[in-house]
Amino acid sequence: MPYSAALQRRICYDFRMNSVALSLSNDPDQLKAEVVQLREAVKKNEQALTEKAQRIEQLLDYILLLRKRQFGAKADRTNKDQVSLFDEAELEQLLTELGLASDPDKAAPQKNTTHDKNTPVRRPLPAHLDRIEKVIDLSDDDKAAIGDDWVLIGYDTSEQLAVIPRQHYVIAFKRAKYAPRNEGVIGAEQGIKMAPRPEQMLPKSIAHSSVIADVVVRKYVDGLPFYRQEVIYRRDHIDLSRQTMSGWMIQLHERLTPLMAVMKRLLYQGRVIHIDETRLQVLNEPGRENTQLSYMWVYSGGPPDKPVIWYQYADTRGSDVPVDFLFPEEDVLPKCAMYLVTDGYGGYNALSQSPGILGHGACWAHVRRRFVEATHGRTPTAAAHQMVALISELYRIERVARDKTPQERDAIRQKKAAPILDKIKAWLDQKAPQALPKSPLGNAISYTLKLWPGLTTYLEDGHIEIDNNKAENAIRPFVIGRKGWLFSGSPRGAHASATLYSLVETAKENKLEPWAYLNYLFEQLPLAKSEQALRNLLPQNLKMEDLCR
Repeated sequence: MPYSAALQRRICYDFRMNSVALSLSNDPDQLKAEVVQLREAVKKNEQALTEKAQRIEQLLDYILLLRKRQFGAKADRTNKDQVSLFDEAELEQLLTELGLASDPDKAAPQKNTTHDKNTPVRRPLPAHLDRIEKVIDLSDDDKAAIGDDWVLIGYDTSEQLAVIPRQHYVIAFKRAKYAPRNEGVIGAEQGIKMAPRPEQMLPKSIAHSSVIADVVVRKYVDGLPFYRQEVIYRRDHIDLSRQTMSGWMIQLHERLTPLMAVMKRLLYQGRVIHIDETRLQVLNEPGRENTQLSYMWVYSGGPPDKPVIWYQYADTRGSDVPVDFLFPEEDVLPKCAMYLVTDGYGGYNALSQSPGILGHGACWAHVRRRFVEATHGRTPTAAAHQMVALISELYRIERVARDKTPQERDAIRQKKAAPILDKIKAWLDQKAPQALPKSPLGNAISYTLKLWPGLTTYLEDGHIEIDNNKAENAIRPFVIGRKGWLFSGSPRGAHASATLYSLVETAKENKLEPWAYLNYLFEQLPLAKSEQALRNLLPQNLKMEDLCR
């Protein structure tokens, strides 16, 4: 007769217990050794379970952070709902010890506003726009009805913004031709004399400088790829292919090389240079697959009143790229002595060791971003909020010192920012052993401690910025444009893009409207035959009045 399930389980249990009992030794020393082994095994299992639990918490934090990056607000704002009452009290106590306000924005005087910032407000239309008046009067029947008892006392005026669609036109160049009256005229044997062709930016091209400037601005400022521009021109019954426009860009790169060489010299005349890089996909690179990534580097420097934004295409993210750019072997560029400001990418360490670099500053904006991300973790904590509040105080000091001279800014930093930096360093040293190494807070703390010497470099000179936002803001137009055109078709196209981005972004940085500057440049550059003439065409040496003259 078969056994029941319960009886089978009981028999198995008794068998296991008896087997264990039979396997135990009667030797006390051996029993002690076995107990030690069991304890070590239990300890290892507990440690493995703890590591797995920490790994699970880390992955859950990553999932939460990725969801926020994908679907949440892009602004670096802390999680207001995470801090408990106890954490808020701890935060207030920390800031009180420093003599700081818990919310710098609330401590600052607020402007009286009657409208909520999210409420749309109708603002007057720009005064420089032409006005066309349209008088709206009563109908003849209404006038007859009211008779002479009513008198016109004025008009109620309202305005609407209108537009005239852009209009293309053709410039017909007529070159005068002269023929001799008879064979006896001196020089008659040379035949017909004709007025020379006018100098053009792109010789024998069908495009006037205004159209070339328009194509450049639409792609490199407005982010319109050539295939979209082709469709727009087709709506105007103009046959202008994307291949033709791409060819124009490559020709422009070649014609602009002398001007860019002159502008590059200005890059070395500043006290500080900011550098950043972003990925770029380039097709048909020699010896490389089309799926391999290249990079676009950006350099922001030059004198404060003549800023330079320079883009450089390279097929690698290696540390030798910025070194070769700033300190080429041919030594044709002026010697520089400047501070370097970058993010935490280790590829800049080789550049920071170059003789022309006075110091290497790190970016507080990147540090703040990591602590902001830590406030959105699954575990409520006041620590990340504390650090964000302390960093906000550093930026409040920078806002006060923004319009000061470098000497005044340095004095303000030494008096007000240095004590806060000391407090931040002590806070990091205290929290580092307490935070889980791979948690968002632990990662933020270790990242900050690794960059600490660079994060205090801005105290050395009033010219140095607290962050790398100059380069971050300079590379953003390229990143936005890349979403539209996706890749460059060849290395020549990537180099052309770097040149044209450098030109339009430098023009914007020097308060010039890009199309007006490019239209003026493409008209005047063919006539520039000397280095001084090229220098006069740089965005740093022009005003909007010069372009409109």
